[in-house]
Amino acid sequence: MKWLIGCTMLGSLLLASGAYAQGTSEQRDACEADAYKWCPYDIPDPTAIEACLRQNIRWISPACQAQFGYRAKRR
Repeated sequence: MKWLIGCTMLGSLLLASGAYAQGTSEQRDACEADAYKWCPYDIPDPTAIEACLRQNIRWISPACQAQFGYRAKRR
């Protein structure tokens, strides 16, 4: 019985951490198209997607750039 409770708690923690790593709905709305365009091989890993988007920050949409706090330099 203790084993079952332990597995249930572990599963709950893993699901909660996975949901947290997905980002907010605002972040997903702003960056989903960019993730599919620039990082298709990193899907569904949220950590890899974030790293990929950061590597491509200059080419992603302004809305997604804003989610990373990026402001393009004016020329």
